[in-house]
Amino acid sequence: MTNRGVDNSVLKLLHDSAKPLSTLDIANKLHFAWHTVDRHCLKLQLKQKIDCFTIGKATAWYEKR
Repeated sequence: MTNRGVDNSVLKLLHDSAKPLSTLDIANKLHFAWHTVDRHCLKLQLKQKIDCFTIGKATAWYEKR
């Protein structure tokens, strides 16, 4: 899958989710490696499309509205 495809998959999943999702939740639901999801989420955060907060050691991601 291309980089744009991963980005679009992450954005669609977060858009359809009623609550923020952790990096691990996103990776498991999309069947991607945790590191791939983490890097793409950070890239999308820099583009100001998603944002996050931390809960202990976990990062929860949500779509910016």
